Amino acid sequence: MDMNCGSCEDGDIAEKDPTGRYVRYDEILGKGAFKTVYKAFDEVDGIEVAWNQAYIEDVVQSPEQLERLYSEAHLLKSLKHENIIRFYNSWVDDKNKTINMITELFTSGNLRQ
Repeated sequence: MDMNCGSCEDGDIAEKDPTGRYVRYDEILGKGAFKTVYKAFDEVDGIEVAWNQAYIEDVVQSPEQLERLYSEAHLLKSLKHENIIRFYNSWVDDKNKTINMITELFTSGNLRQ
């Protein structure tokens, strides 16, 4: 695999997005009630990003909820503000039954601070 990340090795890669732009590592940055956030890398821009992953069955109970999720993802992608985390991309992985979102990576602090 062709990697731009000098500190990353092929063996560390857990999965790639459908376009091949983003690679996810096994390193968990955080875990909540519905999703897990992993360290990831944007091979096009050469930056670290956050790969947010949730199992569809944990967050979507109906086709209407899935449609609402798509609408919210589209809205988040259009928001640009210094106090709102940047949202880069999202997709549904039908094979693994997951919803995946790529966002800006914050490496320090938390919401309680």
